Amino acid sequence: MKSYIKFIFVVLLASCDGDVNNSNLELSNFIKPEYSFKESSFNCNLVADKTLNSVERFIPKFVDSFKKMGGDAEELYFLFPVTENKTETQSFELLLKHNEVNSLDKFNLALTALNFNEIAICNTSGISRYSFELTNEAIVSSPAIAEVLECKYKDGFNYATIKLVLEQFTDALIQNNSSVNIFYSEKLKSNNSFQWTNLFSSLESRKVFVQDWQALQISKEIQKLLLEQSACQSSKVFRRYKVF
Repeated sequence: MKSYIKFIFVVLLASCDGDVNNSNLELSNFIKPEYSFKESSFNCNLVADKTLNSVERFIPKFVDSFKKMGGDAEELYFLFPVTENKTETQSFELLLKHNEVNSLDKFNLALTALNFNEIAICNTSGISRYSFELTNEAIVSSPAIAEVLECKYKDGFNYATIKLVLEQFTDALIQNNSSVNIFYSEKLKSNNSFQWTNLFSSLESRKVFVQDWQALQISKEIQKLLLEQSACQSSKVFRRYKVF
């Protein structure tokens, strides 16, 4: 009996004394995000003699064409950067939310058939991500304000290690009735980087959220925990218009 207890004790010590990084990597094999949809985004730039009015006139034709191809399960958004000097931007993004296997092919085919490249030049491959909602706050206004951060995990960390911090964060948001919808996304075949998107109903509601959140004591604790595991670039802010 004593030998059996000693054996268990040795096994426990061995498991606790292992390489933390290796433990985190093993943990990532079991704890993964529960994705609910895909996102494909395209960076676009207006052709020299075109304006955003040209894009606006194009949208109804595109919607009609895409729907005729059976595009009923997707959502499409146009994202225009929020600029401080309020000058008209020459760049924007297209964001397609989808689950169907052939959604991206239909999307590209519809753009090509309508000669969208005469209005704007977009990267043809797009960036595809698996995504899910961290919060389920319904932001239905259009335009909405999307704040996007590109982040990377520090060595030894991944979604499995940060999951508990995210749960603490979302619990704090619920308790404080915070009006923000948050999306977590990872590129296909990548587990060392992620995209974080905050969605607000307006620039004013974003300002109020930041002020209210920073006033909470728990916000400092959660920020510290997030910074220990990940590093993010400066956020980009867009006006997000839902097309369908």
